[in-house]
Amino acid sequence: MLIFTYNDYLDCMENQKIQRALQIENKRNKAIQILKDKQMQKEQNEQDDKIDRIIEKLIERKEEIAIFINDFFKTSAWEITKDSIQKCEYPSHEKMMVYKIKEKEVYFFIKLQKSPNYHIAYHILTECTNFIKNWKAKGSYHKQAPIIVPIVIYIGRKNWSNKTNTNIRYTSFQDHYINLSYNFVDLLRYQPIELIRKKSLISSVSVLKMPVHMAIKKQILHILKNETEEIDIYLQIKDLEQHLVTK
Repeated sequence: MLIFTYNDYLDCMENQKIQRALQIENKRNKAIQILKDKQMQKEQNEQDDKIDRIIEKLIERKEEIAIFINDFFKTSAWEITKDSIQKCEYPSHEKMMVYKIKEKEVYFFIKLQKSPNYHIAYHILTECTNFIKNWKAKGSYHKQAPIIVPIVIYIGRKNWSNKTNTNIRYTSFQDHYINLSYNFVDLLRYQPIELIRKKSLISSVSVLKMPVHMAIKKQILHILKNETEEIDIYLQIKDLEQHLVTK
């Protein structure tokens, strides 16, 4: 015969207390983990911002852009060196850097993206058409028509499912759709060793966002400090180095 006794009652009440205690402990542990995750995300965002600012400064250097283009694209049609390329002052709503090959009407529109932008093709199209419209307005018909090479450098962590092939050289128009070609470099999709082997400092700096050994990051920062002449970049590198050391 099955019975329920006072001892069973006590056991039941004790088990309920234990279950409530476990639930409270689990909630506390989850709350602590959430706070830790938020703190880690905050630190990662701060570090990424420091890295991004260094890359932004490097993109303003014509010698660095010359190396970057040679690293990632076949440029047998033009000789691109720090002496053959020059920065152009061009008003752009998209904050693009514009470079030109000296004595040639070849322009590089360089756009740095920190997050996915699925309207980027339309932004680039607007910039390119405005540029050529200005060229026409100046009556520069005695010169060769400009060639624009749009380059998007992506340094964000979120996956950008960009289906644009690099080095497609035409723009096609379909019903309610524009397939604009542009050269796309997603730096964080490369293996760290691939980026380290390249000559570009931009490539090396992007490795700092990857899960590589701290010794490699410190070595990259040491190289950057030795190779930069701009005091602004140097100070930002020192700030990032201090941030990594104290983590």
